Formats: sequence, structure tokens, C-alpha cells
Amino acid sequence: MFATPESESFSQSSETIPSRAQPKIPVKYTRRLLFWYIHYKLRPPLHTPFYQDQPYIYPVYLDIPSPEIYLIAFLLGILTDAPLTVRHIFEDNHNWGAFRIVEKDNLRDVEINEVNKMLSCKDASRGFFTYLCEHCRTKLIVHFGCNSRICSNCGKNHTDKWARSLQNALFNVPHRHAVLTIPDALWPVVKNNRFLQKVLMDAAIVAINDTISYRHRGGRLRAGAIVVLHPFSKKMGFNPHLHILVTEGGFDKQDNFIHQKYIPFNAMRKTWQYQVLTSFKAALPKEAVYSVLINQLFKKYRKGFYVYLPKEARITNKKRIAKYVARYIRHPAVANTRLHRYDGKTVTFWYGDHDGTRHFVTMTVREFIQALIQHIPDRNFKMIRYYGAYSRRIKGRYSKHLQRSIKQATFDDFLKSPNKWAPTCPNCGEKMTFVYYEKGPPKENEVFGCKLPDWNHPMLSPSYN
Repeated sequence: MFATPESESFSQSSETIPSRAQPKIPVKYTRRLLFWYIHYKLRPPLHTPFYQDQPYIYPVYLDIPSPEIYLIAFLLGILTDAPLTVRHIFEDNHNWGAFRIVEKDNLRDVEINEVNKMLSCKDASRGFFTYLCEHCRTKLIVHFGCNSRICSNCGKNHTDKWARSLQNALFNVPHRHAVLTIPDALWPVVKNNRFLQKVLMDAAIVAINDTISYRHRGGRLRAGAIVVLHPFSKKMGFNPHLHILVTEGGFDKQDNFIHQKYIPFNAMRKTWQYQVLTSFKAALPKEAVYSVLINQLFKKYRKGFYVYLPKEARITNKKRIAKYVARYIRHPAVANTRLHRYDGKTVTFWYGDHDGTRHFVTMTVREFIQALIQHIPDRNFKMIRYYGAYSRRIKGRYSKHLQRSIKQATFDDFLKSPNKWAPTCPNCGEKMTFVYYEKGPPKENEVFGCKLPDWNHPMLSPSYN
């Protein structure tokens, strides 16, 4: 089996489940419907002495609730339920605490820290900004996020900011999007030796420069590439592959950009294979098992490793960069919108293939947590790297092709001009004014296992699958 971004190494059960497609009715409309029904349909007649003697408060007169009340209350709960989130699955029934006990010998410290950060996201103990509307005196408190590697909300916000910054920081030249994959035989090797993720990303720019320079007779060209590591597949299995945004051409020795509309990505397959296998061989311990595996992969894939180009791979309009990056290049392993069902024991989520068909995958809670946290990178590991002409060390040489550098706002930038990011008042719509902020560490959660009922968790049962 050859590795593609959709291939899978994690064992899950797939099933065809009708999509939860019915739209959610906003809470305010269902409440208005309930109030209207009670007020006009179920209230007592106006001529009753009880109504004439006391002011009308509609709940008082419903001595025996009718079946209609139960029906509307049921619809109110079903149609306005809160959306399912990853955080809810971790918090519900102490699932994360039970998982920590069961997998205590296999968990990495970074996995524990990142999950704990996610569980305290938007908590008041992390800190908050306070804004005041000088027009209507409305006060607004905005809590700090967690910036956890596993938090879908913070990840989405960070991606949007990064994409907007990237839009004005790329070279004013056409770009291509490519996906570089490796065979499934290398997936467990990378998972057990996570330093190979950096080796894999370094091999990409060498293969790109070799491919672009192949047809250029004036010497070697230096392309600019933004390399993003995706360690997961659509089914959340461990499948490391690279999404690359690369310039359509490169810079020569005179710092002039040489445009090459045709990039032989088919020829790049063998170059990519050679760079990956030789780099892995040099980085891994000198053991016979690795040497045999690398030699077998050279013989098995004579056409090279698979290089995939999406349909919209060529990007000439920089205004499309932000939307394109958010869609294809940087996204979480599973977004909250892909969660379909959770019943306390199993989790069902969906993924879409290239033709738009939805496939549903069901896992136990333990399998879901394990599949999700395995993609948390090691501490301080950069999932996005800038190579070639985009590297910080030499990017200044090509400043005439740039608008500005890639930079995101920091907390120090906020302190210099706090009202620059002030929100609008939710009451009157006027610009609010920054008042003060508080910043502090997240509070310690109650330790799971300190109460006897905690040990009745089904995940701790020997019969749990």
C-alpha cells in the first residue's frame, strides 16, 4: 500500500450513518415560540375570577402541564443543544482523567500539558481583558485563550491571523501548492523517532531546489518554500506528509527571479525519494533493520515517492492566499464541525474524500483521545518552517520582491496600542475602550482519582475495549 494523505494506519471501524443535517433553530426563536404558545393557547380564559384577581404570570396557571408543553420543551432541548466539541469529550465523565491513569506509562509530558491547557481555555484564571463602552457604559470581559496545540478554537484563530499576515508577506510571484508523501512503511519509524519530522521537512527544500534547477542552464536556483508538516490523515491516523507552498521558479546568483511555469513534479518524485531515504539513513542509528528497510524502499518504488498536486495548486492571486491556506495547508486533526455524535462511550466523526462523499468513523473514547493526542508535536517543535528564499537568514536579499515580513501581533504590541484591537460594543455598536487586564496561570484542576466514584469509570474496567 502506498502512502497518500488519505491513507490510514490507525485501525478504526467505519460505518454509514445519516448525517446530522437538520439545522439548529436559534434559542431566541424557540423561546418565543414557547412563550407564544403558552400565552395565547394555554392560558386560562380572561373571565375567570383567578385571572381577574391577580396579575397574569403564565407559569402559575399551568397546574397540569399538557402534552404540548412536554413536546415543546423537548424540541427546545433538542433543536438548541450546544455544538459538540473536543473539549466536551475530554471533560465529560472524567474521560481525560481516566485516560491518564490507564495510559500513564505511555503519555508524553507535552501531551499532558497541552491537553490541560485546552481544558482551561477561556478560563478566568488565565487572565482577561476588560473593555468599557463610553457611549452606553457597557462593560465587556474577553478571556485569554490557551494557544494549545490541540485546541480547535485557538488553532482556528491563530490560523486566520497567520494566513492574513502571510498574504502580504509572500514574494510577488506565482506560487504552487504540492503535497509530498512517504510510504506507510516509514510511518512507524517517524512516530518512534520524532526527530525525523525535522529531517523530513529539510529534505523537501533540497528536492525542490534540485527539481527547479534541473532545466536552468545558468546555475542553481533558490526557490522559496513554506513547509507545513501534517502528521495526521483524514481518519486521524498517524500519516506524516508535507504541504508546501513554493514559488514558481527561483532566484539566481544575481538575485533575479527566474520564472518557471512548468515544474516537472513527476521527475521530482525520484528526487524526493532519494533525499528522504538518504537523509533518514544518515540520521537513524546504524542498525541493520533500517538499512534493509531503506534498500527495500528504493527497489519497491522505482518511480519515486508520490507527489500530489491539488486541482487549485497554482496560485497567482495573492488575495486567495488566506482562504487557500486555511482550507488546504493548516488545519487541526479534527475540527469541532466534523464531530457527529458522542454517546459517552463512543465518538463518531466524518471526513470527506475528493469527490465530496462523507465517510463516518466511530471510535471508543479511549481510541479517540489516543488518536488525537498522538499528533501533538514535541515541545518547541515548529510545524511550519520557511526554507530557501523565505528563510530569515537570507530573505532580506530579495526585499524588492516583498511587501513586508511575516509578523504576527504579540502581547507587547498590544500593550503599546491597546485600543487598536478593541472590539465594538455588543449593545450600541460603538468602539470600546481598553480599561485593564489581568494575567495569571491557569488554576489547578481537581485531581482525578481523589474520590471513590472516580474509580467506577468504564475506561478503568478490565473488560473495556
